[in-house]
Amino acid sequence: MGEKFAWAHIPKTGGDSTRLLFRGVDDGSLRFIDGSEKHNSFRQEGIAGLNRISNIRRLPSLLKSWAVHYSQHSKWNTGNEDKPFTRKQLLQGLVWWLEPYASDWRLVKIDEVIFDYYELDSIYHWIRTENLLVDFRRIMSVYINVSKLDDGFMSNQGSYQRKIQFSRSELKQIYSNCGRWAQLEEKVYGNVLSSDAHYKEYVEEHRSLSLISKQLKRVFY
Repeated sequence: MGEKFAWAHIPKTGGDSTRLLFRGVDDGSLRFIDGSEKHNSFRQEGIAGLNRISNIRRLPSLLKSWAVHYSQHSKWNTGNEDKPFTRKQLLQGLVWWLEPYASDWRLVKIDEVIFDYYELDSIYHWIRTENLLVDFRRIMSVYINVSKLDDGFMSNQGSYQRKIQFSRSELKQIYSNCGRWAQLEEKVYGNVLSSDAHYKEYVEEHRSLSLISKQLKRVFY
């Protein structure tokens, strides 16, 4: 949080990498919320009168990242150890969600819970995860000095992103089931990945590593 802005860490949108960027340019004027509270919403922090900023990510990658992260940490998810993700759930846009300070896991539509919990309709600036450094520099230069940013900065996006591929019909199903996110993605990016031209780009990006790794076969079935 700065003098004129507040940034919220939406899960699986490159938030930890963005936090490193903020740390790299902090002159002592920024306030950070770390640990178990790092995903707090604007409402929880009582944010008012500041421009709200957050990250956005392409829906298929958001779902994949959420599912893989959950599967890798499910043994620590007390009470939910035997509730894995399935490919069918992902195509429906469903994720397991444990609201902070709550005790019960719920299977919820990802765009609905994120929209409501983080009040996405109130976001003033969007930082695209896929263009993290460029967007961060462009947007945050209005609020803070970003001249110290390293052009060689690399985000920590997992290699599994290229190993899990959806067919075009599956992409259409995902976007159809997550209408609010689809509208937001089209507004910010200018398109969704199920469109004719952009599905071709999606296929080319995944072609060389289209096979699902053995590690992930147990997650997507």
